[in-house]
Amino acid sequence: MASSSPRFRRRRDGRRLAVLGAALLMGACAPAVRPPSFAPREDVPIAGLPTTQAGWPQSEWWKRYGDPQLDRLVDLAMRGSPDMEQAEARYRAAMRAVDSARAELNPQVRGLVSGNHGYSDVAVKGELPGAAGSAQRFQLNPGSSWSNSGAAGALATWDIDLWGKQKDAVSAAVGQARAAEAERASAATSLQYNVVNTYYDWQAQQARLAVARHAAQSSAAYRELVELRVHGGLDDPTNLDQADGQLAQQRRAVAQLEGASSLDVVQLAALAGVSPRDFGTLTPSALPTPDASLPADARLGLLARRPDITAARWQIEASSKNIDQARKAYYPDVSLMALGAFLRTYPDLGSGTRTDLSLGNIGPSIQLPLFSGGRLRAQFESAQAQLDSAVAQYDGAVVQAAGQIAQGVTTLQMLDDQRVQVDRQYEASAAQRTKAADRRSKGLIDDRTWLNADMQLDQQRDARLQLASQMLSANLSLIHALGGGYYADDAPALPAGNAGKDSPR
Repeated sequence: MASSSPRFRRRRDGRRLAVLGAALLMGACAPAVRPPSFAPREDVPIAGLPTTQAGWPQSEWWKRYGDPQLDRLVDLAMRGSPDMEQAEARYRAAMRAVDSARAELNPQVRGLVSGNHGYSDVAVKGELPGAAGSAQRFQLNPGSSWSNSGAAGALATWDIDLWGKQKDAVSAAVGQARAAEAERASAATSLQYNVVNTYYDWQAQQARLAVARHAAQSSAAYRELVELRVHGGLDDPTNLDQADGQLAQQRRAVAQLEGASSLDVVQLAALAGVSPRDFGTLTPSALPTPDASLPADARLGLLARRPDITAARWQIEASSKNIDQARKAYYPDVSLMALGAFLRTYPDLGSGTRTDLSLGNIGPSIQLPLFSGGRLRAQFESAQAQLDSAVAQYDGAVVQAAGQIAQGVTTLQMLDDQRVQVDRQYEASAAQRTKAADRRSKGLIDDRTWLNADMQLDQQRDARLQLASQMLSANLSLIHALGGGYYADDAPALPAGNAGKDSPR
């Protein structure tokens, strides 16, 4: 035995070297990481736009309007919105996935306990070779017996994660969870924007409705005057037809505005996930003055201010970790295993005979992916394609954000230029109405001329309200494009700068 011991040790060392060599060989076959197909953008292309405002929208930016009614509607929507419930559910599911991935790093123990009660009845029949006659056949019938047996055991396993593959899986799950968190913030900012925009559209409809009702009253009074003059033979009957058409047009405008106002209330209820009755009585108020300026650091700061951009960056992070995990699938899996078991059997009850068996072992377990039929390569290429797609989505989100901001600022500038002319038209109509009222008081004109001037002024009032509503809506859209008060201070670094450097070859 002493002479065979060194030979046994040499064989054992040879097997270890063979396993190590196979592991290194499989690691060398792992593919290199290639750079993503698209280089992630480090800046937002908003060149050429004016920057005159310092700072960004605050987290509760709508409170700057000082409207408690609006604050109540936003709070109600944030508590009961179905979109927020879905985003919250997706975030919770992503966090549970992180817990599941982290649990794979911990050792686990599985236990087994079993018991059996058996019955046997043995009868043996046969023939003896070489015997003659009846002596050739034999039969043994020892009878029946009952037996009990029980077994208990435990199996402990622990994946050492020697290459960090499972840690990469945890990092990928964390990236997905942070992306879900940013998507939840994106859903919140979109909900807040839609509630505020719809609310102020309702306020604009209420203001325009008051003007339209006044214009309808003036049109009705004008029609009565024309009717009296036609019946007195002072005017042509066609003037009454024109007055009827004008009154119908004003009443149609009232009906349209009433319908649009009701639709806004229904939309608010749908956004909040409640019934319109839950709002109570909404009180009209004056529209706030929009701000057409842009934060001074919009080009760089937007990358951390837009929740959709932050979510896209976390998707890149998760995809890059998935690539690391797919590469390390080429390496052997090393784990520790321990088994302990105990078996007791009573082969024949009542005989006092029993058999006990105890066993246990512990040692490493190594699994080598010698041949996968292209599965590992397909998994790696799939992970690489996901990274390319994540980078492309990130670039698309950056370009879309820049386009939304540029469109919002340009729209505000265009509307602001129109406001100058609309104000001049309103001032001219107001001056004309003032002069008509003065001439009417002196008896120089009849009420028809004054009513015409009054209805023209109502038209200019409505034009100013429409323009103010459009400017406010564009301003709210710009606030939403700037992130709506969101800010992420822990967004991951982009992988383009170091992709492709670390190769196992």
